[in-house]
Amino acid sequence: MISNVTDFDITLNFLLNVYKSPSMREVLEKIKNVSIDNSMFYIYGENGTEKNYILKIILSRLSGYNLIRVPIETGKKLFKKDNIVYVINDIEKSDISFLFKDEQPYKCIIFLEDLDYDVLFNHGKIDPEKYNFLKRTHKIYLPPLNERKQDIVPIANMLLQEISSFLSLPLKELSKEAKEAIIEHSWPNNFYQLKQCLTKAYINSRHKKLSAKDIFGEFNDKFSIKNFLESKIGNFLGDFCKIENSNLYDTVVQEVEKALFSLVLAETGNNQLKAAKILGINRNTLSKKLKNYNLI
Repeated sequence: MISNVTDFDITLNFLLNVYKSPSMREVLEKIKNVSIDNSMFYIYGENGTEKNYILKIILSRLSGYNLIRVPIETGKKLFKKDNIVYVINDIEKSDISFLFKDEQPYKCIIFLEDLDYDVLFNHGKIDPEKYNFLKRTHKIYLPPLNERKQDIVPIANMLLQEISSFLSLPLKELSKEAKEAIIEHSWPNNFYQLKQCLTKAYINSRHKKLSAKDIFGEFNDKFSIKNFLESKIGNFLGDFCKIENSNLYDTVVQEVEKALFSLVLAETGNNQLKAAKILGINRNTLSKKLKNYNLI
């Protein structure tokens, strides 16, 4: 574990070359500038985002601490240790009442959650006492990978270096096709899904440069919208070229859009508000298009 400021600065400079998105650069700057001792952090983001990774970065700024996870780990003596760093998962179910006492000493408290504490409170998942306590924390939000696509390839390169070092094997690289495929993929389980796929590809592939097929398997077309459209449109492009004023552009866009809307509506149980959020368009725009396509 990194245990001094010099190592932290090295790590920070390295990560600034990995994280290209403004949101993650803001996270790193916040960790760099905020006081760590006697501070509290609330790190949250979708399942699979780099919460534990950011935890390690925060811990790298501390020295001489005793780490205690809540619920309390077996064998830990809670009240007889100095310089305690508490790491708390699942705030809904964790009893943190002992932290409300002013005489309870701590070096740092770090909460790792999937949801914002405002959301938890508004949905009745945490009581007012917990909520008011959490409002004193430094809140750090980690966006999902599909909202910061410029980070995906640099993160993948970093992970390949880590895998290479861990396995004591030669470094492997991503092909151009693989880079395009991982950028296009939605990564519903975020950082840790990317790490899992790359580890599997690294171990199973026999060549130095990883392909999309290595990462996603035989059916990687389903992960590449570009490849899928090229293959499907190519099947009937010749016929369209024989027709004057075939209006190919509008035809393809409308058919793809109609199919996409149908799939997302089915996935959300015809919830237009949720569907619009997933699609990244205005709800009124979605409603208008659904009417035009006779989908409602």
